[in-house]
Amino acid sequence: MTPQDFPRFDPEKPVAIIGAGVMGTKVAWACARAGISTRLYDVEPGKAASSIRLAQLWSAGAEADRVRQLLAAAPSLKEAQADTQLCFENVPERLELKRSVLADMGAVAPADAYLGSNASSLLCTPLAEASGRPERFFNLNFTDPRYGRLVELMISPTAAPQTIAFAKAWARAVGMVPIRTRKEQHGYVFNRLWRAIKKEVLRQISEGYATPQDIDRAWMLAFGTDIGPCGWMDDIGLHSILAVERVYFELSGQESDRPPKFLVDMVERGELGAISGRGFYQHPGAAYHQPGFLEAEDQA
Repeated sequence: MTPQDFPRFDPEKPVAIIGAGVMGTKVAWACARAGISTRLYDVEPGKAASSIRLAQLWSAGAEADRVRQLLAAAPSLKEAQADTQLCFENVPERLELKRSVLADMGAVAPADAYLGSNASSLLCTPLAEASGRPERFFNLNFTDPRYGRLVELMISPTAAPQTIAFAKAWARAVGMVPIRTRKEQHGYVFNRLWRAIKKEVLRQISEGYATPQDIDRAWMLAFGTDIGPCGWMDDIGLHSILAVERVYFELSGQESDRPPKFLVDMVERGELGAISGRGFYQHPGAAYHQPGFLEAEDQA
């Protein structure tokens, strides 16, 4: 296979985002905001359309016009991927689910299209193999493109150099900055740092050492940020946090990696964070956005 067989990123050519959950919607919005024709597909009927209505609220003015014009729901996987340069998967963090979806994507995607995954904790190689085109496959894990610019890139040993170049070009085109994980590891680079913080935060809450609010106050005061770890977990979605924690527990089998029961219980009650209106905080209008949050007395 020659380099000419690997097209460069073309901002005039559409992309397909497969999976209209929290992150899939954010990635699709980032693409449309940047002027790229974007198709969003989800196996659940009506979900892509409702997610697009939500995404349209994130922009104003000329940007909102671009999102309305360029972001569309696709009626089928095949139609979503027709004539695209990239088909990017955003389904829940379960290895066999992702492998199944990627196999379906690879079977109907254009022959010269790249395939990618927004996996948070999984290695690239098993996903690349499932796609049927490992030389054109990459993992690119987004932070929230509404507020941050970090994406983490990871490839398998079978990826072509042109695939790396394409992934980086696409990331930059949608306003993100790619940081490459030089060797495959679960969780990339920053995500492993975030996981260590997240694990400790969950432990302290579970064992009664601190409230989510006080942990966030401490973080925000120490680092001068507008959000703390618990607020960030709410924004990501506690169901997604739980799914990733379960991956780490399955990998290690160590009790210290088992997701805490209170988190499991919250997810089972539908307390998923911002997406459901309740998690560690009530949404919208979470307490950490309100004046006086940092100075508030604890409730003990």
